Amino acid sequence: MPNPSTGCRQADCKRPVDGGKGYCTRHYAAWKRGELPKRRYKTCRVEACRKAIVARGRCEEHFARDYPGKRAPAETAAAPTA
Repeated sequence: MPNPSTGCRQADCKRPVDGGKGYCTRHYAAWKRGELPKRRYKTCRVEACRKAIVARGRCEEHFARDYPGKRAPAETAAAPTA
């Protein structure tokens, strides 16, 4: 993590580090929204889509569009107790 005196780790930003992860408050918020190049979560590979990946690098909507007839893997459900 950068020293607070060096400023935000985002290129060309000289604001002090106070938001977390080495970013200033503004860039930390952008990172949490997934708007920076190194995103918080893995997002859909379709351009301008920021939804979470379900399968094969795509969100649920784009997976259904690109792989018609296929189903995304279901989340593991807890086994019922008897």
